[in-house]
Amino acid sequence: MQSTGISTLNLNKPARPGIERAPTSTNLARPMPIHRLEDKVVFITGGGGKVGVETAGRLLIEGANVALIDNSRESLEAAVPVLKAAIPTGTPLESRLLTIAADATSEADVEACVKKTVQRFGRLDCALLNAGERDEEKDLFDVTAEDFDKMMTMNAKSAFLGVKHVAKVLRDQGEGGSIIIRSTIAGLRGFPGLISYSASRFALRGIALTAAEELGKYNIRVNTIHTSIINSGPDYKEGWSQERLDELKEETALGRFGSLDDVANVIAFLASDDSKFMTGGHLKVDGGCVTV
Repeated sequence: MQSTGISTLNLNKPARPGIERAPTSTNLARPMPIHRLEDKVVFITGGGGKVGVETAGRLLIEGANVALIDNSRESLEAAVPVLKAAIPTGTPLESRLLTIAADATSEADVEACVKKTVQRFGRLDCALLNAGERDEEKDLFDVTAEDFDKMMTMNAKSAFLGVKHVAKVLRDQGEGGSIIIRSTIAGLRGFPGLISYSASRFALRGIALTAAEELGKYNIRVNTIHTSIINSGPDYKEGWSQERLDELKEETALGRFGSLDDVANVIAFLASDDSKFMTGGHLKVDGGCVTV
């Protein structure tokens, strides 16, 4: 017997005394969706990085058309053969995937990329604003104004520009949509030595909350996800001391770091209509690293 993906629960057994049972949904008998994102168009910044590529592959598998934006043309070129495996044999990749080398911190570039996406696919439904980077750890007194400006530009300004120009298209289409901003746990707690980075990640919460309030009337949802360290391959430890990594793992309730698949699963959910009543949310994809 083929599994539907739903646990076989006895939904008709009597409730405990004093407990009112909720009505049983007929949806429970339906198979889990395979193509939740069929024909949706998703715009991804930071698309050449590991999270961007993994997510693009997941979205392609679920039926989406994807525009990948990255400032590294080489990273985009390397992503193409990887993503080809995510679409049905015989389907031309160019019919489902658009790659654009551009600067996510340039308003002109972001606006042009959004326009190219709509020109290629005819519409836009969702954005993953994933562009960003982390600076090196420095004592507070050694951080320069230039260090601070760099992090705010790369992480916060890029998200603002993405929200602004994607939301314009979604508003004008009149069908709503989903904007997902990828932050990290540094946007939820302080990290000594990372004041500029943490400030830029906290700023994403303000952008998301304000945009969610303003765009709700257009049925445009805006949510952030906050990831912890992602075990994305041999170089995932880059920039972290082993001592700090051990401390973070010890602080994580599930006792491990996340995988690329862990992150892509949540993004696919937020991109789909399964999350149609969620906006202004901050989803922690951190294994319980931040539990308050």
